[in-house]
Amino acid sequence: MSDSMRVVLDCDTANEIDDQFAIAYALGSSNLDVLGVVSVQNTIASGPGSRDLYHEEALRIVELSGAGGRVPCLKGAGTPMEDDRTPVHSEGLDFLISAASEGPLTILATGPATDLASFALIAPSLRQEVRVVWAGAFPNAATWEQKKFGELNARADIASWRRLYTAPGPLSVLPGWPAVEQVAVNPASCSVRLRRINSPISIYLAKILESWTLARGDVLDMDTVRSMDDPHFLPSAGKVLWDIVNVAAATRPETVTFFEEDLPDIDPAGCPDWTKPGRKAQVGLELDAAAILDDFWAALERLPLG
Repeated sequence: MSDSMRVVLDCDTANEIDDQFAIAYALGSSNLDVLGVVSVQNTIASGPGSRDLYHEEALRIVELSGAGGRVPCLKGAGTPMEDDRTPVHSEGLDFLISAASEGPLTILATGPATDLASFALIAPSLRQEVRVVWAGAFPNAATWEQKKFGELNARADIASWRRLYTAPGPLSVLPGWPAVEQVAVNPASCSVRLRRINSPISIYLAKILESWTLARGDVLDMDTVRSMDDPHFLPSAGKVLWDIVNVAAATRPETVTFFEEDLPDIDPAGCPDWTKPGRKAQVGLELDAAAILDDFWAALERLPLG
């Protein structure tokens, strides 16, 4: 895969279910060389054992996708940073630094920024050679006011968010709003399509999607979907597959439009202030949701059937 983009995924897998979809998407992409999956803490979402829980799920997803034994899964930071000057050491951080030292690297980060900020503190020169695509935060003050309690990646480690926004190095930020939230599926029809693929990973993704939907008290009307002639039918959306957009930004960059924006100052309490602009970064504000979902399905169908 010498012509492929070298990527490492840094995830809080099992915080929800979208990281699992993103890992499978990356492993099935035709032009990504997935070097490894690093699991990072999200104690706000899953408590003090979050990193180990996520690591177990990452191992499961990689194995079901047919990449077990080929794509290593590493434990990243197990706790948030104490402050924005103190890195959290881990085998995952060592892996990121080693991978970056061996050639061009893109980190697709879909959880808190702990490993990213620690990387910048431990190896600042090397960090400047690595592209980071991070899912989190907000595009402007109005969105922060509306969504500040609905975002976890930034709030789960405010110190690392502050360091990420000030450390030099290529950075692309994918806020959940207004663009990423458009990449959504109807759970019932998505589950039926996953089950029709009938691979180990697609069946597992169907199961966790169904469990997520039922846990929310929603109705899975799969009988109606199964009766339809079109196996690709995806009616009105209900579940955002947030983290697959990070993968799309790497494997199909034409589907995500980034704009160079000033990042806000982040105070110690996690309040962003756009009247105090900091460094510039690429912020994803537009995308082609249909094209991203089409590419996701194509990638999933490349993964082994058994």
